[in-house]
Amino acid sequence: MIRPFLILFSILLVFGNFISVFGSVQNFSTDKLTYYDGDTLKISGTVNYDPTIPSVILQIITPGGTGLAGIGTALPKSDGSFSSTFHVGGPTWSDDGTYTIKVSYGGNTEKTFSYQKSSVNSKNNVPTDADNSNELFTENPKMRIPGFPSLDISPQYYIDRYNTEPIYKSWFDSQFPNYAIQDVVGYKPTHIQNFPSLDRSPQYYIDRYNTEPIYKSWFDSQFPDQSLYDVLGFSTYIPDWIKTYAELWATGDMSDSEFITGLDFMLDHRIIVIPNLHYSEQNTVSNVPNWIRNNADWWANDLISQQEFVNSLKYLIEEQIIEIK
Repeated sequence: MIRPFLILFSILLVFGNFISVFGSVQNFSTDKLTYYDGDTLKISGTVNYDPTIPSVILQIITPGGTGLAGIGTALPKSDGSFSSTFHVGGPTWSDDGTYTIKVSYGGNTEKTFSYQKSSVNSKNNVPTDADNSNELFTENPKMRIPGFPSLDISPQYYIDRYNTEPIYKSWFDSQFPNYAIQDVVGYKPTHIQNFPSLDRSPQYYIDRYNTEPIYKSWFDSQFPDQSLYDVLGFSTYIPDWIKTYAELWATGDMSDSEFITGLDFMLDHRIIVIPNLHYSEQNTVSNVPNWIRNNADWWANDLISQQEFVNSLKYLIEEQIIEIK
């Protein structure tokens, strides 16, 4: 498998659409020299502004040039100034050491900074984690086994089986040794009592949301910062840099092979789970049809949900439209 954090795509930093005789990076800087988990890394600088170049590309390369810790874009102002921020920490920041920032705008400019996973409390010299960033990537147990729990079945059905059928209980405990039945099949409590109800299937709520405008309006007013899939527990966190990949690929500013880096990450970390797919280090992804760019563009611009985008990729892989070798 192509692992995005083990293999550095040498072509990643060359964007044909950005080549220009005018645009170039003048300089840039970071707000600190050393960062720890939970910090915010701010990059600011100036470019020779070229209106034909839509954005500045910023990449954070792991020590030894073995992969990417993050990627982002910034829109330069007419005076050439730009700025961008990154969240520091998480699985993509797996190694302490010297990281490289590469800024691309017509040409490329690089600078380095230091990263350490934990900081030292200045008062007692005790190492402390600045932020438990890895929680963002904690497995969603609803995504472990395809089709379980089913969208069409209520959580209470599974809970009743677990409590009354010893064989079923034994199977569940073998598949989810670190989870309670409620954690896998149930809903997390919300500020609205008995919503979602354990007696109602996820599909019941999805159908109402998609067919009843009044119900949709009510839900959006009650949960302005969450999607329905978030509340039902069927969403999976995807790092922001993958969304940036999707947007750049959708607009033609990133090659298929570079977009596959993000797709491979989602497969490798079981964000997209494909039944009967054999995962190995030799797997590669190929043949991504151009028309899928529409889905990537819609997701990048919040016209479809994260889960809809993941589901569309899953379908295309299952139907072998996107090939896994």
